[in-house]
Amino acid sequence: MYIGELSQRTGATPRAIRLYESLNLIQVVRKGNYRVYEAAHVEFVQLIKEAQSLGISLAELQVLKQGDNDLNWSGVNALLITKKEQSEESILKLNLHISRLERYQALIADCVKIDATHY
Repeated sequence: MYIGELSQRTGATPRAIRLYESLNLIQVVRKGNYRVYEAAHVEFVQLIKEAQSLGISLAELQVLKQGDNDLNWSGVNALLITKKEQSEESILKLNLHISRLERYQALIADCVKIDATHY
């Protein structure tokens, strides 16, 4: 299959697919001026897109790349644990931020009530 079909099947743009190739995340056979992709490329491009949606960068995937269309799965697992911990830390920080906002909002609401009684 050519890049257009791979793009349709994976939802990745041709530009993104070329980027994956330039980063050596995928290796492709060329026939003349055309790149020819296989079914394994469909799965691996989908895997790359899913990894990105989980916050894994292309640089991190390059480090974890192993073989033509495979990853170091122990490394992926360790990275996912780290990403989860980072997400949990972000949630804690956001919850603290929300609590501070609510506290200041309550203080301001009290000030607004006091101002309203003086008129």
